[in-house]
Amino acid sequence: MIRQIIKPLLLVVLLFLFACQGPSRQEETFDVDFSEPDSPDGMEPKERDSGILRVAISTVISPRESFIYYEEMFAAMAAHLDLRVDFVQRTSYGEVIELLATNEVDMAFICSGAYIDGFDHHELMFVPVIEGTTTYRGYIITQDNAPMQRFEDFAGKTFTYSDPMCFTGSIFVDRRLQDFDTDVDDFFGEVVYSYSHDLSIQMVSRQIVDGAAVNGLIFEYIRKHQPDLVDNIRIIEKTIPGGIPPVVNSLLMDRQLRADIQQFFLEMHQQESTRAILDELLIDKFVIASDSIYDGLREIQSALVQ
Repeated sequence: MIRQIIKPLLLVVLLFLFACQGPSRQEETFDVDFSEPDSPDGMEPKERDSGILRVAISTVISPRESFIYYEEMFAAMAAHLDLRVDFVQRTSYGEVIELLATNEVDMAFICSGAYIDGFDHHELMFVPVIEGTTTYRGYIITQDNAPMQRFEDFAGKTFTYSDPMCFTGSIFVDRRLQDFDTDVDDFFGEVVYSYSHDLSIQMVSRQIVDGAAVNGLIFEYIRKHQPDLVDNIRIIEKTIPGGIPPVVNSLLMDRQLRADIQQFFLEMHQQESTRAILDELLIDKFVIASDSIYDGLREIQSALVQ
């Protein structure tokens, strides 16, 4: 079977699923730029307004309900540094990497796989610490009453990937298939890309697909804040630990601004007002991390290429 990328259908399913979730927190909103990025041909850097910080967040990276807390986080930082913050949202990590490469955004929240793939176009700023560690796992999930007990049982079934660059939602699954001397086209009956871990989880919960590969951090966030959305889901398998999704900056970001932003984030857990935001996001604190925490993922990607 051929992998299916179902953006038109996805929009319909997304609207249906989110409409069925019930009311969400709506006290505050923020403007988001959904325009298509310019062509990356040549990757020509663009001039940036020094008084505006443009921050990219892919729809893949975080639960929908958590965006309000990212807004609060950057509102606090903007006030502290006397900056205006504009959010730029894209569907895929690939689009976010293009924006970083052309200097159309200054910093971004991305996944570990995208960090490695776009390594030449951005710089590691800091990472979150969650439950005392800078690593995380992906989950292979199915419905609680489904017959699948092992990853191998998904042969011929419908399965959801999140994003082609995602470690937990794509790369790990491809590596597991390699263990069985097969690939995605031959193993699954059908594969769809959701471009959202939220949506992948809901597609499993509502039995639209048989299984999915999702970010364990997002699954646990939903389990804590909206447990009814995952109470009929069973975790089949967990990935090996990998470097946690980082925050990165454009290579052209002003060095003093970069240092000021780093300082703000590294001190968030020490201030009562911003500590509350981290608590809602289930983040202990932000820290400077070594690029080496992503070496394990690089080995997996290298094995896939071979």
